[in-house]
Order: sequence, then structure tokens, then C-alpha cells
Amino acid sequence: MILRIILVIASYMIGSLSTAIILCRVKYGVDIRTLGSGNAGTTNVLRNFGKKAAGVTLLLDALKGVPCYLVGYFLCHSYGVALACGLAAILGHIFPVWYQFRGGKGVATTLGVALVAAPKITLLALLIALAIMAVSRRVSLGSILGVIAFEVIAVATHQERALILWGLCAVLIIIIKHRDNIKRLLSGTEPKFTLKK
Repeated sequence: MILRIILVIASYMIGSLSTAIILCRVKYGVDIRTLGSGNAGTTNVLRNFGKKAAGVTLLLDALKGVPCYLVGYFLCHSYGVALACGLAAILGHIFPVWYQFRGGKGVATTLGVALVAAPKITLLALLIALAIMAVSRRVSLGSILGVIAFEVIAVATHQERALILWGLCAVLIIIIKHRDNIKRLLSGTEPKFTLKK
């Protein structure tokens, strides 16, 4: 039990390492949370600093959840513990202890954990999300519907209870963190993304 608690706490600490904040401070000398939407995530980095910076942010934020999941699985031999570590990393990304608990919205880290936990379901949900983003040109809409698609597929294909519960947590987290985006989507004022830079 002590090992499991340590692993969950360590995963939260790792998740608290915000790629967007670190990258933008080191490379551009600014706190990304003072620009654009104020969110420390891929989309805000894309809008302010372009594709390359956004790509690095997306990749590293997704990857940081992977070792948390894998270490939890191999040390405790438990799918549930591994998913709990992954969830802790996501919460760390959103509420980073190193940055006054002001982080991103958790989408990239959720994607990373989901890819190692349930790769087939995640790839299908990702295709759905990317298709929605391509048509609507709104990252928030694709992110929200993508994580919902993951949960629907997990339930429809009778996956393990631990994965379904984890997916439900992910859906709630993503929806709560995107509540302002949802309001703008409903009012038609949500900005579209561009790949000009």
C-alpha cells in the first residue's frame, strides 16, 4: 500500500512538470499563462509561438504520463494502480505544484496515458477527434468529443472496470476544464486554430 501511495504522489509530481511553461520561459522568456487564453497547453503555445513549439509541447506533455503508468504497472502488477498513476500525472499537469497549481487542461497527458493503457481504443478515438478538429478547426471540440468517444468505445467493447472508471474520470476532467470553451462553442465565439506559423 505504501509503495502505491508513493507511486501516485511521484506521478503527480512528474505530471506537474509543465512543458509549456518551461519551454516558453527558457526559449521565449515569457510565462505562457500571461498570453492568449492563459492556458499552459499546446493550443495556446500554437497560437503564440507556432507549430514547432506546439509540437514539442504536445509530445512531451503526452510522454510524461507514459512512465507513470508503466512504473505503476510493472512495480505493482496492477492495471488499476497503473491507471491511478496515470490519472495522478494528468491532475499534476492541470494543477502543477511547481507553478501555483495553474497548468493546462490535461488533454495531451490524457492522450499519452490512454495510448499505453488501451492503444486500439485510443487510436480510434484519436481519429475521431482529429476528424472533428479538421472539419470544425476547433481543438477544444475535438478534444472533448475525442475523450467522450474513448469512454463510449470502452463501454461498448466491455473493457475492464478500471479502464471504464478511468475513462469516466477523464471525461469529467476534460469537460470541467473546457467549460469556458463549451460556452463559447455554444455561442459560436470559440476561435478556430490556424497553422500559418
